[in-house]
Amino acid sequence: MVLQTRFLTGPAGPLVWLTAALLTATAQPAAAQMGTNSPDTARVLQLPAVRVAGIRATRFAVGSRQLTLDSLALDKYRTGTLADVLSARTALYLKNYGPGQLSSIALRGTSARHTAVLWNGFNINLPSLGEADFSLLPVSGTTQIEIQPGPAGATYGNGAVGGTVRLSSAAAADTWGRGWQGAAQADYGSFGLGASLLMASFSNQVLALRTSLSYRRADNDFPYYASEGGQRVSRRQENAAFRQISFSQDATVRLGAASELTAAVWLTDADRQIQPGIGTNNTHAQERDQSRRLTAGYRHVSTRHEWAARAAWFEDVLNYRDNLNGLSESSVRTTQAQAEHTWRLASNASARLGAETQHFAAWVDGYGAAPRTENRYSAFLLLRYDPRPRLQLSLNLRQAVLPGRQPPLTPTAGAEWLALAGGSHALSLKANASRSYRAPTLNERYWRPGGNPNLLPEESFGYEGGLVHTLTATPRLRLKTELTAHQQLVDNWVQWTPGERYWSPRNLRQVQARGLEASTELRWTPGGTYQLTARGSYALTQTEKTQGTAADSDPVGRQLPFVPLHSAAFSTDQAWRGWQLGTTLTYTGYRYTDASATAFLPGYLLLNASVGRTLAVGPGWRLLVLAQGYNLTNQDYQSYQNRALPGRNGSLSLRVLWR
Repeated sequence: MVLQTRFLTGPAGPLVWLTAALLTATAQPAAAQMGTNSPDTARVLQLPAVRVAGIRATRFAVGSRQLTLDSLALDKYRTGTLADVLSARTALYLKNYGPGQLSSIALRGTSARHTAVLWNGFNINLPSLGEADFSLLPVSGTTQIEIQPGPAGATYGNGAVGGTVRLSSAAAADTWGRGWQGAAQADYGSFGLGASLLMASFSNQVLALRTSLSYRRADNDFPYYASEGGQRVSRRQENAAFRQISFSQDATVRLGAASELTAAVWLTDADRQIQPGIGTNNTHAQERDQSRRLTAGYRHVSTRHEWAARAAWFEDVLNYRDNLNGLSESSVRTTQAQAEHTWRLASNASARLGAETQHFAAWVDGYGAAPRTENRYSAFLLLRYDPRPRLQLSLNLRQAVLPGRQPPLTPTAGAEWLALAGGSHALSLKANASRSYRAPTLNERYWRPGGNPNLLPEESFGYEGGLVHTLTATPRLRLKTELTAHQQLVDNWVQWTPGERYWSPRNLRQVQARGLEASTELRWTPGGTYQLTARGSYALTQTEKTQGTAADSDPVGRQLPFVPLHSAAFSTDQAWRGWQLGTTLTYTGYRYTDASATAFLPGYLLLNASVGRTLAVGPGWRLLVLAQGYNLTNQDYQSYQNRALPGRNGSLSLRVLWR
């Protein structure tokens, strides 16, 4: 296969060979046991299992809400995408154009361009569009997902206006020393769905490796209803098939007890037909999306200091074709570098000083014949101080330098106070205020015709406050509840508007977003082998234009299009003697489809469920059979206007796990 050849001879090649060399190196301890007594081998054998832990970036995000989906939460979605898991597990709204089609997130009422998506600390938003398509991000390439709603430009940089999604593929602390592990999975489902997954990992006290290869396809020829001549007519979806393959390789090498080298590769290739809108002509649109992501880093941790340096190289290819416009090609290469130094000033204080740089080189048909290049820089200072055991404070600063324009200094301040900690109750109060920015995308600056190189960076100021209550009724029963109120103002909001001959982006408006978020989680292990986890979340989001220029004809004081006022999610996970049962119930409220807030899409309620059984089939071998059902009430609904979505459907998974 051509794709396999590209994986072996392309940018991933050096890491594959490095991985092979490291695997060979792990044989040295065994050689030592047989009598080989080289100094290097003896030093490896004496490495301690306990290391000085590094300080994570979330330590400086005091007062901010954090949502975490770990490997256990992701387990049922290993052959799916981030769009699948976030839609099922959270009350976040993802605008979905169809199964396998474009899926964009909107955190706290902002647009997809206002969400920073980071992989292993690097921003992976497509530089030309300024956003990430969550249907092109396979779950198999990550081990943990963290979502931080709200502005955090000082901590995470450009685009962290509505929030930040952080993806990690690094080895978890509890995975060291587990030896070899593996898994293989095959899925079969409705409308031509087929998926497969191969995963393997190895770790001792020196080396941790993780390899993943996933494949997913579907015909998506599902039936749907369309309104024709005042009647409801059944139709079958056309031109909506897709194929997606993903490969990821992660390696971590410990250099003594305080240093480590890391490297990661994430390759994705998606070939999909673009689903036409209901009632529109089928132009047989098709899109090819390819991403090649490579990172490498070094970290050294001592008692008082931590040094880290990382580098990344990304290439994103997007080729679009239809019967009307022909072929449009796009290729963007991004080179990034980060360096930081962290001081443990005292047992209750730490500081991190760092800088990062980005270089873009874009070959896009819409920019003209010559490639467009751009450099961006930023420096940051993160401070954390706990004046009392129950009081935590943070103050973060970042200054970015952009071509032609300089965004403002973006500070973030946060506080958390453990107001109550006695008996079975614990109550924490939190608050956070932050200023953020979003640099104009390459399309907004350079598209021909219409690009505007004089665009100002968008600026935002937001704050939030809330409480977290934890009830530990018994060692086996725990309930955690969180309530957060938030508000932010985004200025110089960029809007594409029609001109005499073409559309052009302008800094036209000021937008205010405010709302309320509530979540709760119950964990109950009454004894024996039964376990129950139940989660509920709700979001009230109001986003309105508050000011505009004369060139902006949209009215003020109206809810922005495709921002649901209400959204909610409820899920349960139960386990008993190898059996597992999961349910998810999500609600998305009505969404306006125009700026005047007159036309809207009705809200919808989706029920999904899964049941599975894990069987021990041999020493170190397990077999998991999992059946999953989606939209069990057969709802006829749309996430985006005139884009059909399937009714009741399901899938069957067979997974083999080793050790």
